[in-house]
Amino acid sequence: MRPPIGSVITKLRRQDPYIQQEQHRYRSPRGFQHWANHLAYAALIEAGLQVMDALEDPIGFWAATTCRWARIVDAPPRFLAPELAEAFRRTPSPRLDDELPQVLPCFRLMLPDGALFTEDGVPIPELIVADLRVMADWLPAEAHRISGTSCVGLALDGSSYLTRHSFAQIGERQPTEEDMSHPAYERDEQAVQSTNQRMEGLAINALLVQLYQPELLTTAPAAKVPSGKGFSAGGGADAPGAVKPQGPVWIGKDLRLDRTTRAPSPSSPSGASSSAPRRPHWRRGHWHTVLHGEKRQSRRMKWFQPVYVGLG
Repeated sequence: MRPPIGSVITKLRRQDPYIQQEQHRYRSPRGFQHWANHLAYAALIEAGLQVMDALEDPIGFWAATTCRWARIVDAPPRFLAPELAEAFRRTPSPRLDDELPQVLPCFRLMLPDGALFTEDGVPIPELIVADLRVMADWLPAEAHRISGTSCVGLALDGSSYLTRHSFAQIGERQPTEEDMSHPAYERDEQAVQSTNQRMEGLAINALLVQLYQPELLTTAPAAKVPSGKGFSAGGGADAPGAVKPQGPVWIGKDLRLDRTTRAPSPSSPSGASSSAPRRPHWRRGHWHTVLHGEKRQSRRMKWFQPVYVGLG
């Protein structure tokens, strides 16, 4: 019989050397998963790497590999503000390609409470998002041709979700090394795919905002490190080898969606009256390539926020 997930996480927090060293580097704001707990869940998935490889389970292998990569490169957390998380749910993620800048090898997307759940209603409080191009020299030889992003969702029941945003059209998704979408096994395949789609939407939108709209990023002051009790006993800021606390980086902390109702277009281009009035609703956000710079020859992506429209 497997031990309860809570006891496993507690044991990892107390005994894992990496967690003991890194648990005070960040302090999660209220409404987010505790930073040390996140490290423990990631360590739990990474610990299954050899087992998944031996079982020839490519999905479990890739999830564990991504978690290991995040630890190796000290992937930083990014705390997604609740208002922006709602906006991302109303913004379909665009198709990316190899022109995407390779400046974010990996980051940990910390989600606010209630932002993402599995098909069984289990919270997924954080995602690990990695650029496979940057990982290329570190991956097994058979994986060097893979290009895109790997996104791992860590659910609170100890399960992991894995999706891949490919930079090339590779046909039907299959649970192999060539496509890292989540296998259905004995679960509802459509429900699992729905979880993956929502997870990928949050991850890709968060990635693009960091690349193209850095004005939405803000850094809060570093919190003071507790000392002397609990998991932190002997691991305070003055302990040998202790890391320096850093302030959390927010994505969209000050963003507020405009919920002012806007009247829809009164008529169609031909001058005929528009279709029957619709209930007030959100018009989806979108990403659009815009021209800028000298003679407008440079291209960049810009996010257009969701807009509330209706009968105003």
